[in-house]
Amino acid sequence: MDNNNYINIAIPKGRLQNQISEFVANKGVVIKEESRKLDYIDPPNGYRFLFVKNSDVPVYVNYGVAHMGISGSDVIYEGDFEFMRLGTLPFGSTRICIAGYDSKRFLLDNAGKDGNFIKDIRIATKFIKFTKDFFVNKGIPIEIIKLTGSVELAPILQLSDFIVDLVETGTTLKENNLSVIEEIGKTQVEIIANPSLYKLNYKRIDEFVKKLTTQ
Repeated sequence: MDNNNYINIAIPKGRLQNQISEFVANKGVVIKEESRKLDYIDPPNGYRFLFVKNSDVPVYVNYGVAHMGISGSDVIYEGDFEFMRLGTLPFGSTRICIAGYDSKRFLLDNAGKDGNFIKDIRIATKFIKFTKDFFVNKGIPIEIIKLTGSVELAPILQLSDFIVDLVETGTTLKENNLSVIEEIGKTQVEIIANPSLYKLNYKRIDEFVKKLTTQ
C-alpha cells in the first residue's frame, strides 16, 4: 500500500503510548516502536502510527498531517482547535487539581471579596487555557505563570500561590508538604479527527474507532 493510502494516526510518545499500544493490541491492531523510528506502519489494517510529543498531537491533526489522534483531553483542550471528537478510551483518566500549601487556602476562599484580598492570585501551570477559563468563570482574578516541568517548586519557592496540575496519587505533593486544595476537572483519553479528512475517510476512520470502542 502506498504511504498516501494509509490512515495516519498521531499518538503521544512515552507512558501513554505504551498504554495505547497494549490496549489496541487486544483489539487486533499492532503498534510497534522500532528503535528511533518515528512511525510504524500496520499494513494489514492500513494504519500508519506517528509517534509525536503529547502536546503536538492536536497540531498534527489540526494541520491534516494526521487524519486522527489519540491524546488526553487536557492536551486537546489546550490546543484550542476544532476537531471531530469520536470517542474515549477506558484508561488514563487523571484529576486536574489546584494544589498548594493549606495555609494559603484562605486566598481562594476570600478571592474577589472586599478588603485586603482583592489581588491577583498567582497560579503556576502548563494548562494555561484550562486554568484561565476556570478562574474567569469563578470570577477570581489570577496571574498565570507558565511552567512546563517541576511545577511543585513554584509554591515552595514562592513563585506562585498555587499550582494547577495533574494529580494521580498525590505522592509528590505530600513529599513536598503540599495538598490538593480542590479538584477542578478530569482528563480522559480521547480519539479525535481532522474534520475535513474525516469527511473523505469516514468509513475507515469509523472502522478504527469501532474497533477501539466496542467491548
